[in-house]
Amino acid sequence: MAMDEPWQPWPMQRLHHALPGAHRERPACVLLTTGAMNPPHKGHAQLLRQARERLEGAGYQVWAAWMSPSHDGYVGPKAISKRTVHLSSKLRLHLAHLLVLGDPFVAVGYWEASKKGSWPDFPQVAEELQRTLKRLVDDQAELMPTLNLLLGESGWPRVFYACGTDHAERCGLYDGFGRFCADVGVVVVPRQDEAPEPERPPEVFVASAAPGEVAGFSSTKIRESFQIAGKDVRGVPDGFREATPQ
Repeated sequence: MAMDEPWQPWPMQRLHHALPGAHRERPACVLLTTGAMNPPHKGHAQLLRQARERLEGAGYQVWAAWMSPSHDGYVGPKAISKRTVHLSSKLRLHLAHLLVLGDPFVAVGYWEASKKGSWPDFPQVAEELQRTLKRLVDDQAELMPTLNLLLGESGWPRVFYACGTDHAERCGLYDGFGRFCADVGVVVVPRQDEAPEPERPPEVFVASAAPGEVAGFSSTKIRESFQIAGKDVRGVPDGFREATPQ
């Protein structure tokens, strides 16, 4: 796969790549996850793959996914309160780009971290992705009618927001996303030792936990490892040490 155009708010190459093989009778959707990603690691991308697996099992075709690092206005104060390192949005976006370079499914969403002014919360990010996809459908569906499979009951593109159990509980997402945006669902992806609440299809699905080593990756552990001289940093893209300040 060719490299994404750098710093596009929502790169669409992966979605366009999925269209020729789309099933003509199955509803289509895309996935989104947000978070500090301080730094981004393989677990963030794997969360989206776990969510895709659950949605495909429910009958959807999942065309693309975006991992969206949060705005400095959110990450900076959070890092200060935890007395930990704050990687700038530019650096986190660069590392995320390296992480998914060549990935046929997961792209980086640049809009959230690059937005001028106050930081957008996750419902605003989902809404902005929906608006971008709606413009795509309106502009190109005449030439590519398959794009209409992306539209949900309200006429807006179908987006599923993927998150962990902590975020789902804290933000009330086990009750669904409907109070924020129409045609946005939720996929909760637990860790292996967690017991999520029951799912409520079609608004809320619960995926299987990620298998193997990737399940143990966390930004907190990576920051702690990075601060130990000579410690191997696992789960992040090549060049992480070279790109980050000592």
